[in-house]
Amino acid sequence: MSSTTEKDSSEETKVLAKTVLGAISLFAPWLLLIFQLSITWDTNEQYSHGYFVPVLCLFLLLKANIPEVSDVESPSPKPLVGKVFFLFGIPLMLIFVALWFVRGANSDWRLLNLVLFAVVVVYTLTQWYDRGGWNRIKPMLFPLFFFVVAIPWPLATDLKLTQWFQERISSLIVDILLLLEHEARLEGTVIDVGVFGQIGVDQACSGIHGLQASLVVTLFLGAYYKFHLINRVIYVLAGTMIALLLNLFRAFALSFIKVKGKGEWLDQPILSLGSWEAPNVHDSAGFIETAIILLMIIFLGKMAKGKGFRRTLSHEPTLWTNLKSSPPIWLSITSILIFAGSVIGSEWHYRSTEKAMESLPHLSLSLDDPEILTEEQLISRQVAAQLHFDSAQSIQWQERFRLRPGPYGIGMKIDPNGEYWQAFECNWKSGGACTAILSTHSPESCLPLTGLVQISPARNTPPTTIPIRIGDHEVLFEIYEFVRDNRKLFVFRCFWPSKMLAGTKNVFPSGGYNFKGRINATLEGKRNVGGTMLAIALANVESHSDAIEKMRLLAESKSISLE
Repeated sequence: MSSTTEKDSSEETKVLAKTVLGAISLFAPWLLLIFQLSITWDTNEQYSHGYFVPVLCLFLLLKANIPEVSDVESPSPKPLVGKVFFLFGIPLMLIFVALWFVRGANSDWRLLNLVLFAVVVVYTLTQWYDRGGWNRIKPMLFPLFFFVVAIPWPLATDLKLTQWFQERISSLIVDILLLLEHEARLEGTVIDVGVFGQIGVDQACSGIHGLQASLVVTLFLGAYYKFHLINRVIYVLAGTMIALLLNLFRAFALSFIKVKGKGEWLDQPILSLGSWEAPNVHDSAGFIETAIILLMIIFLGKMAKGKGFRRTLSHEPTLWTNLKSSPPIWLSITSILIFAGSVIGSEWHYRSTEKAMESLPHLSLSLDDPEILTEEQLISRQVAAQLHFDSAQSIQWQERFRLRPGPYGIGMKIDPNGEYWQAFECNWKSGGACTAILSTHSPESCLPLTGLVQISPARNTPPTTIPIRIGDHEVLFEIYEFVRDNRKLFVFRCFWPSKMLAGTKNVFPSGGYNFKGRINATLEGKRNVGGTMLAIALANVESHSDAIEKMRLLAESKSISLE
């Protein structure tokens, strides 16, 4: 009797060990994937919903109608059941290791996120297939692939779609304003409304945020209400239309406030009590729009569901056994060691390269000259979302003798028709976002949207670089030239890293977005070591040589410093 008891106890311990180790080996790659995606979730408001998606996926998995293992097993085993994880799981783990090393130098690579997700999903399905075959994994497909809504779209697609929406929204608003007999002129995605100033249709007003929210909600509620496939498709399309129409209404309402001469309402808090301030009209409109989108989609879903004739997922039992996976103990331990080794090995690879680098002084812009007037500029959410910086500032300034009187002769303000400067400085700490993300904010990709025409360099050709002496270092700056209404704008841009190999130059990391550049960065152990991007624009100067000379004088005045 005692030997039987000991045998049963040993068997229970073995089963428990298989279950626990299987759970760790199953969820480890998901945790690493979520860690990678959290970089974008934290910095890009468009994907801030990402943290909720894993919870919704887990809910859908626990509510999936999956038969017990004993119900799906048959006297004649299904093809490869019990062998799939061994045959495909280990190769997938090795692919994951390679991807994680590439991720170290390219944490911003949106395509890498998709590939990592595909590897993790297939790896998960191989474990679950061995515990019941196709009948087990079929109900799990939608809950797993629902996770896609938390993955950032490929950057080129994201930017093009955002810009396309911005252009369409701007154009429609101008047409409506003209029909209402208001003065309006479109310059890129900026609406000029004459004496009342300009209206910028930024990322928040493009409709992307509402579109993302509608996709998440309609896809989830379609599963929650257990709609059939065709009903889910119609539901998603209806949610998309609601989101786009409400965004157009919101953007027009904000523009209408501007043309009525109440533009200050958009940026001032609605209410303030002591040091506490309520959101301004612009941000409040965004919150209200999102809330109305969600309420309308939920109302539409309830209407389609009918009066209680259809069961929802809330009526289904919560089955934690759906997540169970128990591969052989040796295979689970191997999986855990491989995933842990990929993290440790990747960190060692990059740190070993960084040991050979020398630390550089911090590059910064300081405008303390009493002979100039400075104005802080708002940094758009779109720029902040793209660059993932830790800190940034945008400043416009002009020498006081060039200023013009303010409205009603009160105070002085910068004269846009005279020579003036504008600078954008942003800083990164080591790790985190990749320096290649700087390619998304090049002058040639951003300034034409404001109506400027690029003169040099020619499109798709590298810009000229010039050395600027700052303290004891020679810093290379790219130079661009633009024109609008016969007025020129020169842009000087550089990236100054926190660390650099001795004898190398601060070449701007503009080639990081091609496949070869990314792989080479991985092999060479080059990841983000931190640094500063500084872009300085000089407006209304006649020639290239004059602009360069004034830039050198600015550096000599110690407005740009290395400390």
